[in-house]
Amino acid sequence: MGKVGFFEEADGVKSSTRLNSFILLLAFIGFNAMWLYGGNDLTGNLLMLDTLLLVGVFTPKYIHKLAELKINNGKGNGNDNVG
Repeated sequence: MGKVGFFEEADGVKSSTRLNSFILLLAFIGFNAMWLYGGNDLTGNLLMLDTLLLVGVFTPKYIHKLAELKINNGKGNGNDNVG
């Protein structure tokens, strides 16, 4: 079994959700850098927008992980209905 890369769920299984989260995180950092470099200060608007962007960056990965756990926990060995 080989090493699992940063953008892989398992060995050889690429994760577009992780890639999307990483790209959005870079955009978040770039946006903040441009905001502050442009002479703007830390206001309530920036903090509110930052909160929304961070939620937007990481919520899809969290929901994806919850869905995977639900699917994996739902798979039984066939003896689940035995009373």
